[in-house]
Amino acid sequence: MSTKVPLVIACDESGNDGENNLNGNSSVFVHASVAISEEVAQGLMDEVRERTRSKTAELKSKTLLQPKNQVVAQWLLQSPELEGRCSLVFVHKEFFTVAKLFDSTAEEVAHSIGEDMYENGAALSAATILFFTGPGAFGPQWLALLRAFEDFLRSPDAVAAQQRLNALVEKFMDILVTRDSPIRDFVGMAFMGIEHLRQLSVLQLGEGIAERLRTADPLIAGVGASINEWKFRSGRPIAVIHDEAKELTPARIEWLKDSLRHPERVAASTAGTGVDVADFVLVDSRTDPRVQVADLLAGVGRVVAEEVAVGEEHPLLSSVGTLQSRFSIWPVRDHMDPQKARATGEESRQLLVGNQ
Repeated sequence: MSTKVPLVIACDESGNDGENNLNGNSSVFVHASVAISEEVAQGLMDEVRERTRSKTAELKSKTLLQPKNQVVAQWLLQSPELEGRCSLVFVHKEFFTVAKLFDSTAEEVAHSIGEDMYENGAALSAATILFFTGPGAFGPQWLALLRAFEDFLRSPDAVAAQQRLNALVEKFMDILVTRDSPIRDFVGMAFMGIEHLRQLSVLQLGEGIAERLRTADPLIAGVGASINEWKFRSGRPIAVIHDEAKELTPARIEWLKDSLRHPERVAASTAGTGVDVADFVLVDSRTDPRVQVADLLAGVGRVVAEEVAVGEEHPLLSSVGTLQSRFSIWPVRDHMDPQKARATGEESRQLLVGNQ
C-alpha cells in the first residue's frame, strides 16, 4: 500500500449503452474525470449557468452544445482552472469490440504458449488492421461476425451462450471459407482461439463468482483508463468519486481495483504498472459540482468525437482534443504498423512504471 496521499478525481460518462456497443444510441463512449476542488467546480458551474442563462435544475451538455452557447463550451474547455486537471477517455465502440474479439481469442492462444502480444504490439496492430480493412475485405459478413460476437457476450444464460457461440462459429466460417483476402489470416488467428470464449462466457454469466462481469462494457474500461491516466500524471494512489451507475456494483468495483493493481495477470509486460485505488465512492451528481463539471465535459466530448468517427470536424474539436487521455481506446491508422503499435504500448508502460 502506498504511503502517498491519494489524488481525488471526480468522474462521469456519456454515451453509456452498456454492452450494446454496435446497436446502441451512441457510437462513442466518453469517460471524463477532473481533479479540482468542490469550490472550483462550483465556481465553474455558476459561471456556465450565468453565461448560458440556464434555469434548469440539472444543467446538461445539450445546453452547452446549442449554437448560441458554443462560445461558453469553448470557454469551459479552455478554462485555466481545468488546465492539467481534466482528462477525457474516448472509446470508439466498434473498435473496442474488434479489439475485444481479438484479445479474447488470438491473444489468449498466444498467452497460453508464452507469447505476450501486448508487449510486441501485435494485439493492437492486428485489431487496428481488422478494424480498418475488415469491412472492405469481407463486406456485410464482417459486421455479421462482430454482431454475433456481441450477442454471445450478452447471452442471458449458459444455454443461450452455447447457441450463440455456435452461431459465431458459423460467421467465422462464412468468412474463412468464402473470402480470399490478405487479412483472412488475422480472422483465422481469432478463430483458432475460439475455445477460450467458453471461459470468458463463464465470467460474463457470473458463474462461480459474486456476479457477472461486464468485460465488454466501455464504462469499466473507461474508468480503468481514467485511473491509469491520473496515476501517470501524479504518481499517486487514486481516490474516485463517480456518478451513480448501476453497472458499478461493489463486486465489479472490487474486481476493477484488483485488476488495476495487478495488470501483470493479463500480460507479463505490464508488471510494475499497477495502480492503487485508495477509494471508490458513488454519488448523486446533483450533490457534487465536481461530478457535474465532468458530466458537461463528457457530453461535449462525446458529441465532438461522434462527428470525428464519421469523418466530420466539429468546431470544438481542437479544444476537446487537448483533453484526450493517452489511454483512450481509439483506432489510429499508424497502429497498423506493428512497430508503431509496439512503440505506443511501450511508451504507456514506461510512463506508468516511471510514476511508481
